[in-house]
Amino acid sequence: GAEKKYRLTRGILGVLAREPYPGVVSILTKSPLVLRDADLLATIPRAHVGLTVTTTDDRLSRFLEVRAPLASRRLETLAALNSRGIETYAFVGPLLPHFRYDRGALDALFAGLARAGVRSLYVEHINLRPYIQQRMQRALRSAPPEVQAVYRDARTDEHRRVLDTIVAELLAKHGLTLRLSRVLYHDQDL
Repeated sequence: GAEKKYRLTRGILGVLAREPYPGVVSILTKSPLVLRDADLLATIPRAHVGLTVTTTDDRLSRFLEVRAPLASRRLETLAALNSRGIETYAFVGPLLPHFRYDRGALDALFAGLARAGVRSLYVEHINLRPYIQQRMQRALRSAPPEVQAVYRDARTDEHRRVLDTIVAELLAKHGLTLRLSRVLYHDQDL
């Protein structure tokens, strides 16, 4: 991609490392390429890096994000950044609707993030705007009816409340904190 070829982020980080920049420098990515810039990030006082991680299941990760690095590679990247003293966070988005019925999968995700050294995260409910809903319906046509129902019900307030409760319990279990003090939901945050 463009970042690998042109190294734009590295150039910007180089400027911020040389100048006394008092602000926060935050990078959110899915790519382990950020490790290339760890030397510069370590010199910027208020730098932190987040990685989007939606599952610990690499097969599901590949299905959901065909061109993105696998979830396991993202967790390894978070651990490597933490081992170099760089503050990290995770972005769990979208919060997959099936987590409501498969609490173990979400527990495994939060446990994996905690093992990688993450201490805080953003969590965002799935954005099921009409164009996304249509795309999901096409992808789920071959799924069992109960799976289709889970994704259809993901738009309801009850579904979000149940998931919010599960998230809060698992955050406490794994010693994680929620950034912005709540799970994000697009209709409320636009």
